[in-house]
Amino acid sequence: MRIKFHYIAGIIVLLAHNFIAQDSTLNYTLDEISIVSDKLDTKLYNVPTKMEIMTEKEIQSINGERLPDILKTKSNIFIKSYGLTPALSTISINGLGAENTLILIDGVKINSFQNSHVDLSIIPKENIERIEIINNGVSSIYGSDAMGGVINIITKNKEYLTENKTSKFGASISKGSFNTLGYKINAYKEIENFNIGMNFNKETSDGNYEYYYKNELKERRNSAHNLSDIGLRAQYIFDKKNIIKFFATFSDQKKEIPGIETGTTPAPTNQQDKNWNNILTVENDLMENLFLKTNFNFQNNFMNYTVGRFLNSTYKNIVYSGSSEIKYKKENYGITSGYNFTNATLESDELLTGISRNQHAFFLSTFIDNAGLLKIYPSVRYDYISDIDEGELTYKLGFNFQPLNSNHFGIRGNAGKNFRAPSFNDLYWKNSGNENLKSEKSVNMESGLFYSFSNYINGKIELTYTHIKAENKIIWTPQTNGLWAPQNIAESKSNNISISFDFTKTISKNLNINFNSGYQFNNTIKTSASYYGDPTINKFIPYLPLQSAKLNFGANYKNLEVNIFYSYSGKHFSDFENKIEMNSYHTIDGNISYQINMFDFVSILKMEINNLTNTDYEVISGYPMPLRFYKLSFTINY
Repeated sequence: MRIKFHYIAGIIVLLAHNFIAQDSTLNYTLDEISIVSDKLDTKLYNVPTKMEIMTEKEIQSINGERLPDILKTKSNIFIKSYGLTPALSTISINGLGAENTLILIDGVKINSFQNSHVDLSIIPKENIERIEIINNGVSSIYGSDAMGGVINIITKNKEYLTENKTSKFGASISKGSFNTLGYKINAYKEIENFNIGMNFNKETSDGNYEYYYKNELKERRNSAHNLSDIGLRAQYIFDKKNIIKFFATFSDQKKEIPGIETGTTPAPTNQQDKNWNNILTVENDLMENLFLKTNFNFQNNFMNYTVGRFLNSTYKNIVYSGSSEIKYKKENYGITSGYNFTNATLESDELLTGISRNQHAFFLSTFIDNAGLLKIYPSVRYDYISDIDEGELTYKLGFNFQPLNSNHFGIRGNAGKNFRAPSFNDLYWKNSGNENLKSEKSVNMESGLFYSFSNYINGKIELTYTHIKAENKIIWTPQTNGLWAPQNIAESKSNNISISFDFTKTISKNLNINFNSGYQFNNTIKTSASYYGDPTINKFIPYLPLQSAKLNFGANYKNLEVNIFYSYSGKHFSDFENKIEMNSYHTIDGNISYQINMFDFVSILKMEINNLTNTDYEVISGYPMPLRFYKLSFTINY
């Protein structure tokens, strides 16, 4: 099933041209969404960088229950997956690693100070109202780790209930392949100015999926999981000018780790993750154009990793943080300034004792609108990091030019400096850490065009080019004593081109369709030598596909909904010398659901099919992905 995607792209452009030529009174409303990730509450069509918004409806339409399942449908995102979710899943944007992609919940950083990563499989899609995806680095607003891009997960604050209801209750049960059983319970209540919501999820599975190894059909062993998630959100509105919000989640994951496939059964390996995250936010309207926002965050993340009787490692990460920002905004001008403090500690038998980091940061972000024609976005931030005794000044300048004085067509671009501070593993790993490490640096540049239309169909087309030059990157290399140790010696260049299409059409009162697709060319190479005669210079970074494509289609007819998700990953390598080329692959997922309305009850029956074409593939060498598998769920809401 080899599909030449440029043929599809050409057909799409021709169809779009024909559709645009026809007249209609429909309005394209996607760009009316306000985004909060720039700290200025800018309209989406005014931003200086490529951004994507995933709405709650889109998130719920996707197969799976966790963040990797959601994000893998986007063409500019590569999910490095070690098997069936909830196996370890990390993210890459613009060819940089997971340590260079910042993950936020309501603007609060959740990247681990231990390794700068986030295991995306820890995060369920319950409580997510929308996701903002920033295509480029923004250390000038968010500081460390925001070199390649940013994912901001925005949680639900308030349910949208009918006027005669003040409460909501829901339950769901699902059964799927590999003896997977899941159930959910959620409740929501409004009492005058106060509202509260709670949810509980549970999933168990043998995880014993089928795959091929050297043309032999095998079954994955030692891959069972037992997951539990609890969520709480509450909001009190004192008046229209003062709001306090609280969000808390606790996740307990027990997973067997099957290990790399070599033809023999690996030693029994288990991992348990307990993650507790709390965010308290206070919002105040001080006067007509002046706003104050303060938040406090506490994270307690614990991991226990065991390999038979040979290894038993524990890691306890504690994070306290607080920030306060004040925003002044008028129609053609805005400025946001803030201060952030973070204290992070780590206790582990694998690292040195007494590990602690205090981080202070000040930032300033502004925009200037010249009568709707040209918008300019300068921002600057200073971070001081105590344990490496280092200060980092980062900055960015962006623009959005709309020459027709219309938000339907625009040219945008930005350039800036970004950084990542070394992680606790880099600095303090026993016998191997390097306490002399400095922060990684990058210079990022981006330019692009966008065009939206609302004629016969509603739609948007975007073309974006991104260049990232990273230096001082941390790489672990072998030493004369036989141990591996990190050094600031790596450099890389990324040149990425992406094109995306979004179309929606109301065909009749009862029929709606939506279509979004994207194609990305990724060229990320290592440009420095780790040692004399290093053969990895000017070679592609392992595992990142040089070309990738995503195509998503959805249709609603009355109470029936159908969704199809196509994904293509092109040429990529599993080694730094680019001698081992992995197979490109195509996958198709889909689902069909039917909604039944009876009295005050809304019931949904949904069937999900994953890897519909039964594709045999690996994302990471030695970690086979499952062949075709299914899930059937039934949900009832009151």
